[in-house]
Amino acid sequence: MNKANIHCLCAFLGMLASLTLVSCVTTTPPKSDFAEEEQVTMNSWLGHSKQELILSWGPPTRVTSDYQDGEVLIYDRTVTLPAMPGHIQRTPFGSGLQYTNPMNLTITRSRMFYVNPQGKIYHWRAEGRQGY
Repeated sequence: MNKANIHCLCAFLGMLASLTLVSCVTTTPPKSDFAEEEQVTMNSWLGHSKQELILSWGPPTRVTSDYQDGEVLIYDRTVTLPAMPGHIQRTPFGSGLQYTNPMNLTITRSRMFYVNPQGKIYHWRAEGRQGY
């Protein structure tokens, strides 16, 4: 084999390895998929009773007034993800080293169900990062 063939073979094997690695990576569905799925789920509760929701989802994290003689049932979900590992870096002017502690990312997603005085869900709202 001459040098040109070896370079072509190496380039081909490199691309093949890259494609193999990329095909093994799982991806998170686009946010629009999460939003659409969540919207379908939340809309399915409209018209249902407060009692049905509590029986299905359990007690809410908190309850507040909707200021129309009804209430808002709030379900919070908090997830902590490892975001950045700790690392060692040189201090300014090279006088030594310092260690930065690992940092976590905490995400809270709230789902709110508005319940009228008759105990029926009439509106919903979601806040926070989608997909959690």
